[in-house]
Parts: sequence; structure tokens; C-alpha cells
Amino acid sequence: MIYSFILPPGIFIFIILLLAVWAMCQKIHKLFVCALCLIALLMYIISIPIFAISIHNIIEHAYRRQLPPKNVPTAVVVLAGGWSTDENGRPFQPSISTMERLYAAVKLSKERRSCKFLIMSGGDTYERHSISVAEVMRDAAETMGCRAKIILEDKSRNTDENLKYSAELVKELGVKHVVIVTSNSHMARAMDFAHRYMPDGVKIYAYPSGGYRKRKELSADMFLPSDKALSASCGSIKELIGGVIAKLRPR
Repeated sequence: MIYSFILPPGIFIFIILLLAVWAMCQKIHKLFVCALCLIALLMYIISIPIFAISIHNIIEHAYRRQLPPKNVPTAVVVLAGGWSTDENGRPFQPSISTMERLYAAVKLSKERRSCKFLIMSGGDTYERHSISVAEVMRDAAETMGCRAKIILEDKSRNTDENLKYSAELVKELGVKHVVIVTSNSHMARAMDFAHRYMPDGVKIYAYPSGGYRKRKELSADMFLPSDKALSASCGSIKELIGGVIAKLRPR
């Protein structure tokens, strides 16, 4: 408990509360004191594991794995989730999130020969390198023994463009069944864009990578702030906001 309040983000909550007490002693306007207390409360809520788990479950369980009928030609679209860099800042392998997605897609290509194509979708988001995430993904997939034909989509910079440019490739391939592979928490937003851009007559299937987290029993540490919980909460909130924006954007 002591560690959780002397390290970020707990230390920031503690400092804000101290400022609120100081402001109260100095008889500064009550509205200012209330604002500080509200900020501390909000920071505390989004920094505790029980909130992070609860909000993550909302998006993580939105889709279960779906697959097309066997023996029908299928294209698998794998969405990039970033890459890892070497000591010189150059990309050399997919990030953990991307590797998880790749593993699910490559395993699927081995189990189903009908998965004819793997579309690796991801460009160089910040245009800093001469290589795209899609190329790094291709190299990793080949190392894993991928049996499907790998096609690169290396122009996209975000989820919207991932599906927009992948849909163009799907149209060229002429397949009528498409499997979308991405992280559980990212799937809802990806499916919104997939339904927006995929050609008419194409059936879309969600295939979240990774397993589903088991609900933990309540314990004292679930109410103590931590940087991991704060990061998880922010990631889930980002996905929820992104999903709302995706639905509001005109088609």
C-alpha cells in the first residue's frame, strides 16, 4: 500500500489531495478545492485494477472467434500493432501485440488450407523508416512457417486505413470470405471499419487473437493505484472513444 502511493500514479493523487488540503486551509475558493478533489478521485478510479479490468471486459468480450465454412477460399487480414526497435532505433521485429496477432493468423493458415491469403496490414506510421510494419510482419510469419500467400498492405497509418486499403486488396483477390485478426480489445473498432469498407457480398468474420482474461476475485490490491492499471484503463478508454467516433463518421 505504501509503494502504491509513493510511486506514480499514486504519488500524484497524494500530491493533489495535499494541495486541496492546503487550499482549504488558505480559505481559497471552495470551487477550486472541489476541483482538486474531483481530479484526485478521477485519477484514483482510472488507476486501480478493478476499474481497468471492468472497462477492459466491456470491449474484450464484444466478439468471439468466428470462422467461415471449411473449404471456401478465405483471406485473413492481420492488423499491425506496432514493432520493436533495436538499440539504434531501427525496427527489427513485431511488437508483442503484433506477434500475438501473427501467431493466431499463421496457426489458422496451418489448420485450414482454405486460408489462401494472409494480408499483412500496416505502414510506417510516422514515416521514419524505409521499412513498413507489414514487411516486418511478413518476415516473422515466414519464420513461423506460414502456408498461405502473404500479401502486403503497407500504406495504412491507423485502423481506418488498415481496413480501407485491405478492402481494396480483397476486391482484387475476388474472395468472398474475410477473417479479421487483431487483439480482443481492438476487434470492435476493426469490425466497424471492416463492415464499412469491404466489398458487397463479402462475409466478414472476427478472429480475436489471444485468450480472454478470467475475472479475478476481489482483493485489497485491486483498489490500490498502479501504473499498469492506469495504462490498461487509458488503452480501453481510447478504444471506446475510437469506436464511438468510427460509428459517428459518415460512410
